[in-house]
Formats: sequence, C-alpha cells, structure tokens
Amino acid sequence: MVDWWSDTERAIVECLGEAGPMTPEELARRVNMTQGDATAFLCMLAREKKIAIRLVGARDNSREHVQAPDEARVPAMP
Repeated sequence: MVDWWSDTERAIVECLGEAGPMTPEELARRVNMTQGDATAFLCMLAREKKIAIRLVGARDNSREHVQAPDEARVPAMP
C-alpha cells in the first residue's frame, strides 16, 4: 500500500529544499496539487516545525513564502 500522506509530505519538503522559498501557489503547481491542499499541508508541517513560514515585506508585494527548515531564518508560527 502506498503511503500517500508521507509521500506528499516528502515531496513538499524536498521541493522547498531544492527550489528554495516560494509561495504556496507556486508550491502547489510544482507538486501537482490544489493551492488549498498545499496550504493545509504547509500549516500542518509548520505546526510540526518541519518547515518555516515567513511573510515577505512590501518590497516583495507582501507575499507569503515557505521554506525548508535548514534555510529557515524565522521560527515557524504556532
């Protein structure tokens, strides 16, 4: 039996590790899922401190970015 949950989690973390910070929309496109599903996974991964979520300021149009933990500069939000 394929472990869909673990495979999806691994795909998200690997994508962030390889490509660097990106918006949830871009991540969803890269891992072939809806933006809503990607956002739900990101929230779960952030709660588990497997990724960090940071808000990028006005110079980047205040877009939310996610990144792999080894690149994290700001702790994950609770």
